[in-house]
Amino acid sequence: MKLLKQVNIGKFGVRPANYSGITPIIGNRYAVVDDKEFIDGFMFLDIDVNPQTGKIENVSYEEPKGFIERKRTIDNPESVYRDCEGCAFCSDTDTIFISGEEDQRIAEYDMDGVPTGRELQVPEYMKRHNIDENYGFEALTYNNTTKLFWTTTEATLVQDGLRSNLENKHVQNRLRLQSFGLDLKPGKMFAYKMDVPEAKQRKGNHVHGVPSMLALDNGTLIVMEREAFIPKVYFGSFCRIKLYIVQPEQYQEIKETTVLSEIQEHIFLKKKLLCEFTTHVNHIWNFANYEGMCLGPKLDNGRQTILLISDSQGGHGNAVYHLKDYIKVIIL
Repeated sequence: MKLLKQVNIGKFGVRPANYSGITPIIGNRYAVVDDKEFIDGFMFLDIDVNPQTGKIENVSYEEPKGFIERKRTIDNPESVYRDCEGCAFCSDTDTIFISGEEDQRIAEYDMDGVPTGRELQVPEYMKRHNIDENYGFEALTYNNTTKLFWTTTEATLVQDGLRSNLENKHVQNRLRLQSFGLDLKPGKMFAYKMDVPEAKQRKGNHVHGVPSMLALDNGTLIVMEREAFIPKVYFGSFCRIKLYIVQPEQYQEIKETTVLSEIQEHIFLKKKLLCEFTTHVNHIWNFANYEGMCLGPKLDNGRQTILLISDSQGGHGNAVYHLKDYIKVIIL
């Protein structure tokens, strides 16, 4: 296992954005989604990875593909704004599925960014009225060997108990990992428990949840746990990323009516830490809010890479310091 230094893709001329999801298409081409883009769709990034070292050598992008969204306002309560968070390329249909946190839908798009009208049949328990606001769909992944999509909500559903935050630091988020088949219907579902948050302070912007997952050929899932804390003065901000391996098929399924705060401990998936790292705003100014994850290319020596992409909030900051969009390569 090797974690390479994160690379600022702005140095290749890629404009600042709000990258929240990434999926491989073919060769060096990837599709990414931006959770604040006015285009309901995606854009392509071409990411060149050195086949010997795994280092990023170049990144180029194309303008978004899709249609202009209408954001919800008081004067316009009816909206098509989706808040695109996760994406997954399905090679069986040559289409891209995108999860929306605002509407709690996972819709299909053709390669020109046009909705096909099909979508995953999200069960009632995962629909918008059952989630804690702004803690719905982010993670989305598809595996061409198992023919399964996987998703989860970012944090605990209302029916499953308290959500971890700065006031409930002892609470572990309890999540439902939900699968879907190529028929778009929901399949097996499993219980997953996050680590407790580690932020020490009580005042600031705090995010704790699962923003991304990665489905592997053998049925294994890699789950990204993210905790980000940003105080008002910014100094002291951190984003901690932990990647865990779980094997759902070895565990007991749960049902829609199951209440996760009431189940026994052995029902939750046993997880194995793959790696963890932290970025900061302190004496080290390398803060990166990672939200997207996907498989990268295999290197010449046969080792598999994973690509992580961060959300800079469109290069948020001031004249002294502003956030950057990074890609981080992990070599298994």
